[in-house]
Amino acid sequence: MSPKSEPCRILAVGAHPDDVEFACGGVLLTEAARGSELFLCVCSRGESGTNGTPEEREAEARHAAELLPARLDFCDLGGDAHIAASVSNALEIARRIRVIRPDILLGPVTSPNQHPDHAVVGHLCRDAARLARYGGIAELRDLPPHAVTHHFAYAVTPAAEPRDQVSIRLDISAQFERWIELMECHRTQLRTRNYIELQTARARLLGIEAGVPHAQALFATDHFLAESLTELPRSSRLF
Repeated sequence: MSPKSEPCRILAVGAHPDDVEFACGGVLLTEAARGSELFLCVCSRGESGTNGTPEEREAEARHAAELLPARLDFCDLGGDAHIAASVSNALEIARRIRVIRPDILLGPVTSPNQHPDHAVVGHLCRDAARLARYGGIAELRDLPPHAVTHHFAYAVTPAAEPRDQVSIRLDISAQFERWIELMECHRTQLRTRNYIELQTARARLLGIEAGVPHAQALFATDHFLAESLTELPRSSRLF
């Protein structure tokens, strides 16, 4: 799928109510601006978080979804800090993939140096993308199989970014101010740490390295197939 392709359907899965907005909110806003249809699946309500009640966290997530705009669905996988890498949980996400039928699936990277829920949900997304396309699974037979075109991973924090993986950097400069507004929806999470400054500084660095004001990174979970080298986007390296 080239950068100039038609709008697509995107399902972004997060372990907690703020993960997607902080990690790839600029990417989603950029896609929304070009007409892509956005869906969010949040796997907990921040029940074990230091700041904010589950009710507050859910309300913040719903506000953010309205701003994107995106259709939001909460998926109960055991609760914050209790999400397990189980077949049943992978099937829950696979079911949503079959219902939504996205072109692109976004989920967390599986690096160990991050909140445990992030890594677990990353593994669940990987498994769910495969289970969603297998026609013989009894628990999913009421829905037709679906294969996503691309599965990309995002890192919620800089420390979680895979150091041995090539990233895909997306220019989010045109949506930068709106991205800040999107992150500000999660006010409970800004009480003890300036996550907005962390994320905007990170996007500034990723952008400067690539020759644009601001960028966010996604990580491919598989290889690409192209018909010719001319189909490839330009490198982020400033040669």
